[in-house]
Amino acid sequence: MGQAVDTRSLPVLPFGAFTLRPFAGDQLMLVRVEAPAGAKTPPHAHPHEQMCLVISGRLRFRIGDEERVLGPFEAIHIPSGMEHEAEALEAVVFYDIFHPVREDYLERLAASDERA
Repeated sequence: MGQAVDTRSLPVLPFGAFTLRPFAGDQLMLVRVEAPAGAKTPPHAHPHEQMCLVISGRLRFRIGDEERVLGPFEAIHIPSGMEHEAEALEAVVFYDIFHPVREDYLERLAASDERA
C-alpha cells in the first residue's frame, strides 16, 4: 500500500516567498505550495511536466507568451521545457504536480535535514 500524509505537516522547502512541501512517489511528485500576496517566481523552465491546481486565492501564470489568472479549483498544464512564471495576486494555497520527480527538491530537503 502507498503512503498517506497530511500535506500541511510535510517538511518545508523554502523557495523565495513560497513555502513548498514536497511529497514524492517513484515517478510522480505532489508539492503543496503556500505564498503571500505579491510573491513571484522568476521566469524559469525545467524538464518536468507540471500541473498546478489552485485551492485558495488567485494566481497569475505566464506560460510562454500566454497569461492566465487561476482561482480556486482551477488547474493549468505546463509542458516540459516551457518557460513560465507565477505571481500570487492574493494569499494562495495550490498544489504543483510534477513528472518525473523533482530530484533537485529532494536533494535540497536532504541537505536541510543534514544541517538541522
